[in-house]
Amino acid sequence: MFNTLNRFNTRSAKWDNVKAQFKRDDYLVFSVADSDYPTAEPIIETLKKRVEHGAFGYTKTDDHYFNAICEWFERRYQTTINPSWILPSSKVLSLLSTAIDVYTNQNDQVLIQTPVYHVFFPLVNQNHRTLIENPLCYSDGKYTMDFNDLETSFKNGVKLMVLCNPHNPVGRVWRYDELDSLVRLCKKYDVILLSDEIHADLILDPNRFVTVGNFFNVYKNIIIVHAPSKTFNLAGLHSAYAVIPSSKLRNALKSTLLKRFTLGQNAMAIEALITAYTQCDDWVDAQNKHISDNYKILSSFLIEHYPNSQLAPLEGTYLAWLDFTKYRYSCKEMDSFLINQGIKLSQGSDFGKQCDGFLRMNLAVSKNQLIEGLGRFKKAIPNK
Repeated sequence: MFNTLNRFNTRSAKWDNVKAQFKRDDYLVFSVADSDYPTAEPIIETLKKRVEHGAFGYTKTDDHYFNAICEWFERRYQTTINPSWILPSSKVLSLLSTAIDVYTNQNDQVLIQTPVYHVFFPLVNQNHRTLIENPLCYSDGKYTMDFNDLETSFKNGVKLMVLCNPHNPVGRVWRYDELDSLVRLCKKYDVILLSDEIHADLILDPNRFVTVGNFFNVYKNIIIVHAPSKTFNLAGLHSAYAVIPSSKLRNALKSTLLKRFTLGQNAMAIEALITAYTQCDDWVDAQNKHISDNYKILSSFLIEHYPNSQLAPLEGTYLAWLDFTKYRYSCKEMDSFLINQGIKLSQGSDFGKQCDGFLRMNLAVSKNQLIEGLGRFKKAIPNK
């Protein structure tokens, strides 16, 4: 089921950019966060049927679309949302950027928790907001929130916080008590909480995902931005949406989406989302088991060949976070080593200035691709 596809020459941002850069098509790429195996079969069949229809005119989101999202939240997250709270759009990043623009003013303080998905930095800076970092606490390979530093930042005037839940790249699935403390701080200091939950379905046992939607009744200024794109490898279809119970916040964002003509989705995105959320639960569970198995393979490999490395516990996402700081290589050195052996990972320094010597590795690949990649990894990075 989870066998690697040859994605070269398919205009893949992950694979064809590497081919263009190195003029070779024998690289193994574990960097960009999309998966390298086919999506769920029901989605493929739905899209085939839609293509065979032959007409691709203006398309609307209807009750089937909104109900599919509501039922997914109820079934997968045990959270009830109202269809009227949902705003469909294209990309999660587009929604995050628009939300920052709508809910804050130039030079307002916007907070992120580092290390974090590297696009969060330009997301704030390119909107001409003041970037505030709340570094996660790192101890024995695991990350937790620094609530003392967070409260200090809130006291000093933060207007909006972008939460990554589950967290990319460190693999945390935030617990209920952690989110409860966070929401109560946001409420105390009137900070808008903007939660990117794109990895919400990629959860490894025995962990359980907790959406901030659980706290809609506690605090009104919460926005969820979500999409099926990571779970089902649908990023190229642009199928994101926001969930906003506050009519004031929702109407403000909706007004700007309408003004920019970015409210709504394309025909393929709508069909894919409905099928994903109504027919593919078993596939998601199987994928999570597959990612867990790959994580175990990686963990055993590192214990055997790089005993001084540290692998963050993978609670959620399919992104492994490797600490190689004890080997005293910079990210640029490791990237050069790996490239020479035909393997590409993400450099930790992209996710935070404190992460030189870290690597991020995408595990949404076949077992065979992972094993081949680890063989090249062993040849690439000396165990000094």
